[in-house]
Amino acid sequence: MAILKKNQLVGLDIGSYSIKLVEIEHKKEEKILKNIGIAHIPAGSLYPNGIKDPEAIKRGVVQLFDNLKIKNRKVAISLSAASVIAKKISLADKDDLDLENAIRREAEQFVPFDIEDVSLDFDIMATTYDETNQEDMGRLEIMVVAAKKSLVDGYANILQSAGISPGVMDIDIFAMQNAFEISADGINPEKCYILIDIGAETLKTNVVKDNVSLFVRGSLLGGNQITKQIMEEFQIGLDDAEKIKLGATELEKAQNKKIREIFMNVVREWVEEIKGNIDFINRTYPGEEIEKIFLTGGSSRINGLKEIISKQIGITVEELNPFSNLKVDKKIDEAYLKYMASQSAVATGLALRSLGDK
Repeated sequence: MAILKKNQLVGLDIGSYSIKLVEIEHKKEEKILKNIGIAHIPAGSLYPNGIKDPEAIKRGVVQLFDNLKIKNRKVAISLSAASVIAKKISLADKDDLDLENAIRREAEQFVPFDIEDVSLDFDIMATTYDETNQEDMGRLEIMVVAAKKSLVDGYANILQSAGISPGVMDIDIFAMQNAFEISADGINPEKCYILIDIGAETLKTNVVKDNVSLFVRGSLLGGNQITKQIMEEFQIGLDDAEKIKLGATELEKAQNKKIREIFMNVVREWVEEIKGNIDFINRTYPGEEIEKIFLTGGSSRINGLKEIISKQIGITVEELNPFSNLKVDKKIDEAYLKYMASQSAVATGLALRSLGDK
């Protein structure tokens, strides 16, 4: 369904080292990728649980909008899954249910902060159904998300100071799911799919079945683990270490061996995290079959990563291309499109949102 032009939003993914922007024009018969871009920000400007350098982030946002000549100043942004608490709860579906107060009472049980200092949001995912007896079980399955008000306000203040209006604030892990739903073809609704975003400092997992999220988790693991170890091993700067990590710099045989050792040690941690999440799904949803893993995020571009994860976990791993089912504006360079695809799933998912969305 087309989104009215006045309600369309620009997707803005503010990460640890960069800001990604995606603009989609929503038409009746198609979605057109109008603009994509990336602005790098100084390391440490943003960390998983807060904002350290709002001015640096503001400059990056302004740079993107100016360089790409974006006229629409209404955006959808996301908080990191590592900075929020997301929990699925079940409530009795009664006529006299005061849903918001019931959710607030439930949240007080699992949120480790004063509830007055927290912004709460929720989404009713499903009504439980007994397939054996073919009857409604009378309970609501609800995903509740809690974030500190100070963090939410911090993002809003940065955008407003840049002349940008925040229309929707999402969670990156759910924005990634939006991109998956429009881009992944041949999906079997009876099976589970694991979406994994590997960024500089976080590894985020979303297990999806039939467009419903069964499990989400954000972990403080990411490509920066490899970068830091390369910097220490070779006594080099961040930019040079990044080039080595992504295979853009040729090294001597002995150096390559050391890089491989660093890479494998870190990836082993990532694999253990993924295995642990799969074990949780197997225990919580016995009988569910995981069909495939979709990989995205800036650090997913590391050479050989997809193959290693697939081999060690025993599940097919595929790169998530969020642009695959979009019509691409002819002004966007094909090579740049390919470069941006692996790191634009969250921004694309955000650009699919609209004003007034729940």
